[in-house]
Amino acid sequence: MSVAWIFPGQGAQRQGMGAGLLDRYPDMVARADEIIGVSLRRLCAGDEERLQHDTRYVQPALFAVAALAHRAALEEGPAPAYLAGHSLGELAALHAAGCFDFETGLRIVRRRGELMARARGGGMLAVVGMPIERLREVLAEEGATDVDLANHNSPDQVVLSGPEDSVRALAAVLRGAGAGKCVLLNVSIAAHSRYMAFPAAAFADYLGTVDFAPPRVPVISNVTARPHRPETLPDLLARQVRSPVRWWDTMVYLAERGVRDVREIGPGQVLTKLWRKAEKHLIPSASDSAGPAGGVSIGRAPGGEPYRVRTERLGAATFRRDYGTRLACAALENASAAGSADEVTRTARRGVLAFLGVDGLPAGDVERAVQRLRRDLGPAAPYGVALDGRRVAGGDEVDQGRVGLFLRYGVRFLHVTLGHLTQAPPELVRFRFAGAYRDAAGLPVAPNRLVVRVAAPDLVERLMRPPAEPLLAELSARGALTPAEVEVARGLPVSEDVCLDCSSDGPGLEVRLPEALRRRDEAVAACGHHIRVGVVCATPEAVAAAFVLGADFVVAAPGGADGRASARSPFLAVGGQAEAAHVGTAHVGTAHVQAARLMEAAADLLGRRLTTLVLPGARPVPAGT
Repeated sequence: MSVAWIFPGQGAQRQGMGAGLLDRYPDMVARADEIIGVSLRRLCAGDEERLQHDTRYVQPALFAVAALAHRAALEEGPAPAYLAGHSLGELAALHAAGCFDFETGLRIVRRRGELMARARGGGMLAVVGMPIERLREVLAEEGATDVDLANHNSPDQVVLSGPEDSVRALAAVLRGAGAGKCVLLNVSIAAHSRYMAFPAAAFADYLGTVDFAPPRVPVISNVTARPHRPETLPDLLARQVRSPVRWWDTMVYLAERGVRDVREIGPGQVLTKLWRKAEKHLIPSASDSAGPAGGVSIGRAPGGEPYRVRTERLGAATFRRDYGTRLACAALENASAAGSADEVTRTARRGVLAFLGVDGLPAGDVERAVQRLRRDLGPAAPYGVALDGRRVAGGDEVDQGRVGLFLRYGVRFLHVTLGHLTQAPPELVRFRFAGAYRDAAGLPVAPNRLVVRVAAPDLVERLMRPPAEPLLAELSARGALTPAEVEVARGLPVSEDVCLDCSSDGPGLEVRLPEALRRRDEAVAACGHHIRVGVVCATPEAVAAAFVLGADFVVAAPGGADGRASARSPFLAVGGQAEAAHVGTAHVGTAHVQAARLMEAAADLLGRRLTTLVLPGARPVPAGT
């Protein structure tokens, strides 16, 4: 069981904080007094209202107390698997990871507090009991374009930031719209919003003078909800001042990496309570407890009984959330098969992302199939269309025209096979960003998604970043995207879901997937986007291996890419694509049954501790042993 230590931010201060620590570490207290310019004991006592809420002094005091608490925690036991901090707490977490010493941290925090305190006239509002999607709707209805989303703390707890009068006026509006509670925070700044642009720029200049050491323990960034990388650490810290704190995404990430408990280092238990409240959404029960690899449990419960690994816990929770599915899995249905549209409908209704393949179909048949899916499923169901992007890139006018048809009928998801192409064709970029906008919090939103299938990890980088400027200029010049859509496209990746097809010659998923995940982490650190990596899998062993290695989702292709049953041995092959006809997946005729059985069989393999993850050249282990 992994543990994360988490550090609270401004707002956690209270009278008497640091009790027992100030006397325990007098040398550190003396150094803090000198750097802050006010006695740390005086600040912690909290007797003076002026000092208790002055950002210039509160932030260094909280950092100092967190650093003392961290030192005490290290003396009590081993370091955690991960560190994370909320807003100001992120700096305490970086100090705990060894990125800078105590005195340097105090100077960084003092400068941060001074710069933020200059941007007065703002306010912040905590909204509890209203899902973020509904909150965004209400903000749009009210025309509250001057208010930003500052903190996303949990599915039903968000903090807004903006001009004080605007924030104050929204409290009554949101309560009337169904929010359970709206609380004005005792601050005079609009933290983590566009109004912090100037402090963030000045802070970036200051951070350029600091030498940061690489983190000894992974520290999760507030901006990306992914571990910090040394080369991007100063930039992300500066951006954090003006960017939303993605605390909910941070908790999801930690849970998916096997964290099962947290310890709050610093005053209060606010973050601990958020974790406890969210546990039922993040972590399986004891019989389903997840391990560190992709939310999967491998091992045996007390008494020797195998764990039961629930298929709903495999893969990324964000995939299931974004596509509205029960499983982190997609299924492809061949449109030439009889009843294919009906099968997509059944698949989507059973909680699997379903794609209808239309390559080779006449335009009229494609349009009728899409009309039928929209009629039977509605616009919000987890279904889409599968295209061969190579034909679109090759100038096939039929396939290019189909993109317009999909937009006309409200298709939101495309599965696109690019093979060895290095970038998405213009028409697919058009699909991705058609209708893109900025929400009431100022965040970029693209309602359409591409699940892009590539043959090698080195092909994923351009897809994980915004489209190239010449491509956007071309789409804008011919009116395929509006100026507003182009502006949003500059801030989002071409694809948030990149899928590896390991069926071609060369290394298997055990080599390709880790490389793709490394490239994904680099792109996230550089651009702050949320990106998932998946694998096309033909067998339960491949699905299990993919999730153990860190895949966020799988695309089920039982029996091989061509849909035929394999006659190969039920061992994990050198290429990583195991064959397992004996599990009963190769001859199943419907997409949703194929996908569900692959996931169920993979969960069974993991629960029974099958050790079929062998490297090339190693002796294969028969399935079922």
